[in-house]
Amino acid sequence: MEKDVKRILIAEDSSEWQRFHSSLLKNYDKYELDFNICNNAKDALILVQESLDNPYDLIITDLQMETDFSPEFAGEWLVKQIKTFKQYSDIPVVIVSATYNIAFIAHNLGVNYLSKRTLVNNPDSYYFMLDENI
Repeated sequence: MEKDVKRILIAEDSSEWQRFHSSLLKNYDKYELDFNICNNAKDALILVQESLDNPYDLIITDLQMETDFSPEFAGEWLVKQIKTFKQYSDIPVVIVSATYNIAFIAHNLGVNYLSKRTLVNNPDSYYFMLDENI
């Protein structure tokens, strides 16, 4: 039986975290995953805009990437932009960050979150996050 294909977009500027995401996604076995990784919020927004006819099933974003959006984090800006597209109104967004106030920020944006500390100590939490969101 062929597995459903789920499309995931990841916005992450750290090459180490990009590899971490890639490695965990490649080992996920409930769905076939097609994922794109970009280095910043601006490029992620372009991919979202280009995918309006076929939206991603999940978007994962870091908070602290480029500094163009101060006093907001780039990830905050990205989530707000994504929420302006009706095609993405029901698509889950998860913030994965080491920022100390990640829960507060995610709550205010109406999205889920996963701390990088939790991920490092328990990589299986990534699979729980995927199970809950795709």
